[in-house]
Amino acid sequence: MRQKLAENGAFLLRVVVSLMMLSHGVPKALDYDTLVQTFPDPLNVGTEMSAMLILFAEVGCSVLLLIGVFGRFASATLFFAMMVAAFVHHFNDPWAARELSLLYAAVYAALTFTGPGSLSIDNWLAKTVFETKAPASPAPPPVEPGEPT
Repeated sequence: MRQKLAENGAFLLRVVVSLMMLSHGVPKALDYDTLVQTFPDPLNVGTEMSAMLILFAEVGCSVLLLIGVFGRFASATLFFAMMVAAFVHHFNDPWAARELSLLYAAVYAALTFTGPGSLSIDNWLAKTVFETKAPASPAPPPVEPGEPT
């Protein structure tokens, strides 16, 4: 029973946080031309590259996490993006400006450690495609009555 509850909890957490992050990323993607002109450059890679990286994380990795493909990679990428938002972009801002990105970062850290759960494509692939069957151990030779074992 506990195992089933944990599986459902990981699934619910993964789906809900993905949909919530998509609500941040999709509007940015739809207004890309304006975003590129005004987006900050916290990593000193250029504003356009910074915008593309955050769109990759907020949209691309959220979709991967939502469907359960490359779950640990997607959640680790989103964790990194939220830490940059909290401690680089919002460094001089008050706590309230950092709070949401840190909350997201905590959820992504948990999903990075636990993985996407058993209700994911990653788990299905691991079980059906990548699982190796252990070779059957040979049966011990029959022992004759009266022989020492």
